[in-house]
Amino acid sequence: REIKDIKKFVELSRRSDVKSASIKSNKKVNAAGKVFKETKFKIRGARYLYTLTVADAEKASKLTQTLPTTLKITEL
Repeated sequence: REIKDIKKFVELSRRSDVKSASIKSNKKVNAAGKVFKETKFKIRGARYLYTLTVADAEKASKLTQTLPTTLKITEL
């Protein structure tokens, strides 16, 4: 299930049924031809795999720091 809001994603990551998270970084090219870093955050809930896609590298690093320490985080 795709999540668009960062605050909602952080809320979901603090739930008791969420045990693991994975972070994947890709390099993409936008319409103007500039290369940017796209980061995908995925957390495994009891029912769904929640995904958040962030195009801004600064926001991605801040979000990585705000994830709970109880999660098992895998970086790909």
